Amino acid sequence: MNPYQRVQNALTMDPVDRVPVVPLLGAYGARLTRVALRTLFSSAEAYLAGQKALQAQFGFDLVLAPFDFSAFAEACGGEVAWHEAQVPNTSRPPFSRPAEALGHPLPDPRLTGRLPVFLETTRRLAELYRGRVPVVAAVPGPCIFPALLFGLDRWIEILLFNEEEARRLLTHTAPLFLAWSRALLEAGADYLVVQEGMAVSEVAPRSLFVTQFLPHLLDMFHELKAPVFLSGTGGSLNHNLDLLAGLPGLLAVCPGTRDDLARARELAGPQLPIVGNLDGHLLPGLTPDQVRQAGLDSLKRCAPAGPFLLGTAGADLPLATPPVNLRALKEAAERFEAEASYLNAADLVL
Repeated sequence: MNPYQRVQNALTMDPVDRVPVVPLLGAYGARLTRVALRTLFSSAEAYLAGQKALQAQFGFDLVLAPFDFSAFAEACGGEVAWHEAQVPNTSRPPFSRPAEALGHPLPDPRLTGRLPVFLETTRRLAELYRGRVPVVAAVPGPCIFPALLFGLDRWIEILLFNEEEARRLLTHTAPLFLAWSRALLEAGADYLVVQEGMAVSEVAPRSLFVTQFLPHLLDMFHELKAPVFLSGTGGSLNHNLDLLAGLPGLLAVCPGTRDDLARARELAGPQLPIVGNLDGHLLPGLTPDQVRQAGLDSLKRCAPAGPFLLGTAGADLPLATPPVNLRALKEAAERFEAEASYLNAADLVL
């Protein structure tokens, strides 16, 4: 069974040879190919080489399209801070006032900044891995999208003190969310991971999510009609998880590192796949045995109760993560499958 079949079967509750292992690894390709992160996220050739190296060395159950949301701020006129050992981030947002953003035309993602490079990379990944390894693309959620234009603190301030402007900004940025998502799908992405930071308890209370954001999510997912994983960028999703299961096109949810997986399964129900939920930021400081055990604990807690994929929550894994720790993730899934097979065989004998 190849990774594409394994993930597809896991999502449709068909038999798999083991639980899929789907950590978010984009920047880590630079470590394997020894290029600067600025090169990795600016060159289709460099990024493709990184994903090929990751697939060859670890054989995880996905390849990841470029995962760098600072490119949207850059495309709108903001500035990007580049780093040696972590993904780039926005150093200066494009706008400070809603009127500036509302009066500014949104960029065409096929033509502006580094976004065309990301699309070309996705096309080449799809050509290389189609039908063998799923191509996954992370996109900013439609409700967090305005934060790319102002920064998160300013976006929350607008939400709290100018509800009408907030609604106008959500309406204004919706076409860019849809255009970018569709462009990635047309380029060959098999699945989208919608990183919706406004769905997590660390950012917005449930009451605000229900009134301001859930209707917008419903509208956007209905219009998009695409195979979607919903992530809270590593934040806690459980406080809204019962509201999410009916979103159009939703294939799976990705609880945050603080979310209890057993509770997540109760809230999501027995059929919605869960991707859980190891804290990637901790991986550099753990031993391989600790990583393996953490993976096994997650698998034992959640996999028997419903469809499950073993993954990391939040952003790209740190470059300082030892390769042996990444291998330990896959070993956890293999050990879990071996133990389950042994127990099943023992039951048959009895």
